[in-house]
Amino acid sequence: MRKRQGILIISDGLGDRPIKVLNGMTPLEYAYTPNLDCLAREGSTGNVYPIAPGIPVGTDVGHMEIFGCDSDKYYPGRGPLEALSAGIEMKEGDVAFRGNFGTVDEENIVIDRRAGRIKDGTAELAKALSGMCLEDGTLVLVKELTEHRVAVVLRGKGLSAAIVPTDVGTANEGVRLVVPHPENPQCEEALKTAENLWEFTKKASDILKDHPVNQERIRNGLLPANVILTRGPGQLSAIPSTAKKTGIRALCIAGDITVGGIAGLVGFDYYVQDSFTGGFTTDYMGKAQKAVEAIGEGYDWVVIHVKGTDLAGHDNQPLEKVRIIEEIDGMMGYIMNHIEKDRCYIAFTADHSTPCEAKDHTGDGVPTIIWGPDVRRDKVEMAGEAYFMEGALQNLKARDIFALQMDLMGFSKKRGA
Repeated sequence: MRKRQGILIISDGLGDRPIKVLNGMTPLEYAYTPNLDCLAREGSTGNVYPIAPGIPVGTDVGHMEIFGCDSDKYYPGRGPLEALSAGIEMKEGDVAFRGNFGTVDEENIVIDRRAGRIKDGTAELAKALSGMCLEDGTLVLVKELTEHRVAVVLRGKGLSAAIVPTDVGTANEGVRLVVPHPENPQCEEALKTAENLWEFTKKASDILKDHPVNQERIRNGLLPANVILTRGPGQLSAIPSTAKKTGIRALCIAGDITVGGIAGLVGFDYYVQDSFTGGFTTDYMGKAQKAVEAIGEGYDWVVIHVKGTDLAGHDNQPLEKVRIIEEIDGMMGYIMNHIEKDRCYIAFTADHSTPCEAKDHTGDGVPTIIWGPDVRRDKVEMAGEAYFMEGALQNLKARDIFALQMDLMGFSKKRGA
């Protein structure tokens, strides 16, 4: 079978619901998107579920599925994925957590789960905590990730990931920090791990409150990053390589280190530069140019990740989400003008929905397009959740979309004679 190439654009948290200030439309429906409209008009469309209808997923699970990996079988927990993404070498028995630098008051009431979306100084803060030795000899490793995010690893004997960590959860500022506790009070390993995590949390706060980075933030009227909120505990398990399974040479272009780490775990190359951020602003056109360049270098599949749509959803900023979608549309225009259209497919999707008014991930389907020289066309004329309800890809799942792309490109293996 002939081989062709493909480019996939992932707009993190893209899916949304009708919004009053957008005249009852979603951000995608409201945005000016001539290039996405063209792809929809000339390709196949639908609202695709990350794993199943009505099941919200995290960025980690969503991307594992988009990359063709069965998260039901291989998901190790968000913590190990974050730790590996941060460059921490996980060992057998380690328990890892994803975390945020956050802000609490003297009573451990959470003021801001992201410390005002701190961006600068997190490497210094993490360095001040990493290497801490707890009373029972457990070692704590800490490494900064994108913006306010951080990875935390407990390394010691007899630990368990079956605990409830400290994070209060999205949109729950104003409540007290959770005291870690085991899911099963009878599990000695989980009880020990919960006690270790609480010891680390308190000692870390003592160090962070006096750190020069935070003293400078306070002088500048910014929230101090005086606590680490932890969630997503897990222990590492083997994850199969999608690249080896399919035979593709793939590249992921992302400013979000976690996404890049997941790509690496399934055998993809990862590219990032300083201007490719995981925030509201990123070098959209630079990502598009790098994707076209990578196609020219012979990569079979190139993935571009944009985080801003998810952030706008979490912060209930529909107009900002519209702006970012229009930036993505500009990326699409550049890509369409700089590829060999008879040899390259373009796909567009999201890892999950983050509706602005929900301010969190939901189980809604995500807008998805597959476009290319011989893709079957449906009757959809414009990009948007409501329009895609009439599309050919309606009600499929993320791994179905991966499989369709691989088949179009010529990398699917036939079953039977």
